[in-house]
Amino acid sequence: DRCRKIREMVPGVAISTDIIVGFPGETDEDFAETMEVLEAVRFDQMFSFRYSPRPFTAAAEYEEQVPEAVAAERLRRLQTRHDEIVDEIMATQEGTIHKVYFEELRPGNRVAGRSADGRLVSVEGSEELLGQILPVRITRAMRRSLEGEIV
Repeated sequence: DRCRKIREMVPGVAISTDIIVGFPGETDEDFAETMEVLEAVRFDQMFSFRYSPRPFTAAAEYEEQVPEAVAAERLRRLQTRHDEIVDEIMATQEGTIHKVYFEELRPGNRVAGRSADGRLVSVEGSEELLGQILPVRITRAMRRSLEGEIV
């Protein structure tokens, strides 16, 4: 509900999260709830990991350790669905215009920077674009970045 309110208040905001699967005691129902949150919030970015016990930590001593195979499968399902969501989100960016701060030269006569929502955007250009904030029309969306042209 908070994320919905944030999106209403700040259109175009990017929301990210960190998720650990397989923490001791995590049930199938707990994991299903995590997947429901993923569907409801549709995170723009997600850092996800499988729990691994660390020596001298309380969690390493918990009795209800999740089998590694179960945790690995949960992580695979979570990441696969998130990739699908990101593809859907990124596809909506084609044709939109973003202000981009250019900060990096790339191979192939390209310059890259970040939009206000943190997305990586590259355009054809040279070092004279570095340090500038310019409007860019998105022409191609990929899972982790966008390509465009300066308008």
